[in-house]
Amino acid sequence: MFTEDILTEILARLPLRSISRFKSVCKTWKSTTETNYFRRLFVSLHKNSSSSWSLLMWSDVINLHRCETWDLPKSLACCITSHVTGKFTYMASSSGLVCIHGYSNNTCFVGNPVLQQWVRIPSSPDPYANLSIVMDLLVTRVDEDGVVLAFKLVKFAKHIAKRQESMTSLYLLVYSSETGVWSEKRLDCLHYYTSWAPAEALNGTLYISPSGYDGTDDPAGLPGVLIAHDLYGESDRCRVIPLPDHDPDHNRFFKRTLTTSSGSVMYIKTLPHSLLKVWMLTKNDDWQLLWESRLPFITCDDDILYYAPLAMNPFDPNLVYLWSQQHRHLVSCNLQTQSYQIMREDDESRRRSIDDDDGLGKCFVNQSACEMHMNIRFEADSGFPITLFISVLPRWMESLPCPPQVEMMDKSSLLSCLLQMEDNRPKIRDTK
Repeated sequence: MFTEDILTEILARLPLRSISRFKSVCKTWKSTTETNYFRRLFVSLHKNSSSSWSLLMWSDVINLHRCETWDLPKSLACCITSHVTGKFTYMASSSGLVCIHGYSNNTCFVGNPVLQQWVRIPSSPDPYANLSIVMDLLVTRVDEDGVVLAFKLVKFAKHIAKRQESMTSLYLLVYSSETGVWSEKRLDCLHYYTSWAPAEALNGTLYISPSGYDGTDDPAGLPGVLIAHDLYGESDRCRVIPLPDHDPDHNRFFKRTLTTSSGSVMYIKTLPHSLLKVWMLTKNDDWQLLWESRLPFITCDDDILYYAPLAMNPFDPNLVYLWSQQHRHLVSCNLQTQSYQIMREDDESRRRSIDDDDGLGKCFVNQSACEMHMNIRFEADSGFPITLFISVLPRWMESLPCPPQVEMMDKSSLLSCLLQMEDNRPKIRDTK
């Protein structure tokens, strides 16, 4: 018979999926694995273990899975799509939680896809209808170990730009897991802008990329700033953060993206002469230049015009992922070693597994999703940042924060609900 100390040490070295099963063995094991000491011991022992993540936009684009912490054979995206493929679209992700939409854009679900815990979010009030961008954003509040304590679902409702006052008021609809109700929130920004690209969220803070000083979509007129607001703070004011190395002429031709890596906001930009720059946003709202490097796989300077940065690896700021519109493939590049991997989909299996010894990772590429999304991005104005969101498995298996008077759903209930929504979808009559 093991002592409690030895039992704790043994269990803490197991993957989370095994720990989850062992909780049902007996009350002693359950109480042992649910203490704060056990959680912190587990996080400490597994801090160098790999975790799974996916790069998402409507559907999964890249799935990376060599997840020792959870002992998962598949990616986070596969935890959902294996059950409800084709019945939903991804809308947002934060701290291991995802927001998905069913048939109706006003009906959405927030959940932990690994634990298969979901809650249905009630329909939001819709008093405004003057926005050209319909977008949801998931913002989480976490503790020092990354455990999700609460979440907020944010819908951008309307904005009022006042040129003479150099000011913009942004109106949000916010659903809180702590209250279980929608509320309206007004943010005042001492900066004039008329629209924005899709936003990012990290550590409870919104990061908005404004556009259009003059109400046009001219890339040369894009403001060189980032708007930030702490949704869990008390102030309704926004911070204005100048973007680094902002050149309006470059906005016409080169691609840029706002993403996250290693717990920080990252800004990536392609430049003439096959150059790529990567900056990290510091706690003081300054930009630290991490990389200024020529891309080793580009042989002609003009080819840089056909490459778009998509994201950094969420755990390694040396690894960047780019899309080649000219060659129709994804490239992962280690900026430190200057090694790279071309990631193509296999014609027979429709997915190709890639395993590389240089840290480039093991992944599955959804070629059709990549091409569809990037065709839209390259046909549209090149000055706007490319925004995909990263979904990362959490380091711990804490249950989904459940709003008051809301029933938790499992994967079967979620699937039934999505199928019912699909059945109730209005049928299109054939007029021929």
